[in-house]
Amino acid sequence: MDDLTRLAKDMDDAADRLHDRAEDLVRASTLRTEALGKANAPVLTGLLRSSITSQVDSGPARITGETGPDITYDVYVHNGTSRQPPNPFMDAAADVVQPHYYAAAERIGGQVLDG
Repeated sequence: MDDLTRLAKDMDDAADRLHDRAEDLVRASTLRTEALGKANAPVLTGLLRSSITSQVDSGPARITGETGPDITYDVYVHNGTSRQPPNPFMDAAADVVQPHYYAAAERIGGQVLDG
């Protein structure tokens, strides 16, 4: 029974390490996307840029990160209008961060399994 108890503890420890590393990755990626979104956002008054914020929520089975502007006209800047071409500043930020996120997620999985 000691071997089963040890195995169960090792599995719990691995799950905790995976969760912690995944949460760190989601937080870092979300903040990096926020920073790049702010850098890419057009600036007339600075209001659009300053409205870009991030939030990370973590539970036992799910970790989510969300970033973006919270101002009424951001969608018109991002998607464009009949008078203004689109400026997809948040999409551009996500395009930079996404490949790094997936590569890091793969490395985290391997590290946790290796101990």
